[in-house]
Amino acid sequence: MKTFEFTLHFKLPPDRPEPKDWLDALFEAGCDDATVGVGRLGQIALEFARGAATPLKAVSSAIADVKRAIPNSAFIAAGPDLVGLADIAALVGMTRQNLQKYATNAIKAPAIAFPPPVVLGNDAKWRLAELAPWLGQIKPGALTPETASISIATAEINIKHQSQRLQRAVG
Repeated sequence: MKTFEFTLHFKLPPDRPEPKDWLDALFEAGCDDATVGVGRLGQIALEFARGAATPLKAVSSAIADVKRAIPNSAFIAAGPDLVGLADIAALVGMTRQNLQKYATNAIKAPAIAFPPPVVLGNDAKWRLAELAPWLGQIKPGALTPETASISIATAEINIKHQSQRLQRAVG
């Protein structure tokens, strides 16, 4: 069994929006392997270090534990998933400006091209899972195998969740 590190974000029920109110319930539901962020009214973030056979099982079991502890909560997103240039720069030890040159193809990587962003604009975002091959080429070891595998699992969960939200929104 490996230990996978990831973050989950939830919206709290409107009748109990204070994150601190849920700490005991989270512990009792099996989230004793998480550090709980309580700094935002109406939301809660949990940073897990969870052991499981697969990354998907680690994230799925943590989501189930949180839902059991906070029944009317709403899952928002899991990470690591979407990253900006500053996040990527921190992983590879480059400047954001240098990475911008790779992202815009001003500098070409030797074999693997910098992937296109999934969110465009001034604060563009990339899926960490899609960046893994490029990161491995530019700076081998910058992304551990566990981080690469958990980023795939969190991306899959987020994409599925976002698809369900869209279906509910458009009916």
